Amino acid sequence: MEDSQLICAYLDSLDGKPRFHDPLRASDWEYLRLEYAARSLCEGICVWGREMGRPESERSPTVLAHEAARANRMADVFEDRATDPLMRGAPLMAHLILAVALDHAHRPGPGDLTNGRPRLAAWMRSISDVPSMQRTAPP
Repeated sequence: MEDSQLICAYLDSLDGKPRFHDPLRASDWEYLRLEYAARSLCEGICVWGREMGRPESERSPTVLAHEAARANRMADVFEDRATDPLMRGAPLMAHLILAVALDHAHRPGPGDLTNGRPRLAAWMRSISDVPSMQRTAPP
């Protein structure tokens, strides 16, 4: 997942009409805060997943607890931001990262981070309804 951003940016640029990497967003600090918060959530969930992939006797309960707590703190941030205008409209990279992070947390990760967060759950349902998200969803 570490190279996903670069791969997405490259693919998005091929037709000369970037959809997810709007050049105008490159200096939009509010948007960048949103994208990097989504990236932080995704990173923590990936760390949690890698730790769980280790033999049980080698897993660090401290790392697992830290990453689960971070995921919940970040989910609270996104619960508060779910109605922000930046979270609306056509999907941008921040939205895709957040959707992947939430999906990954729910599937093999620390759990459904939308539980008890109705605005975040509604946002996730809406982005999950995007046809391209449905076509590329893991089984």
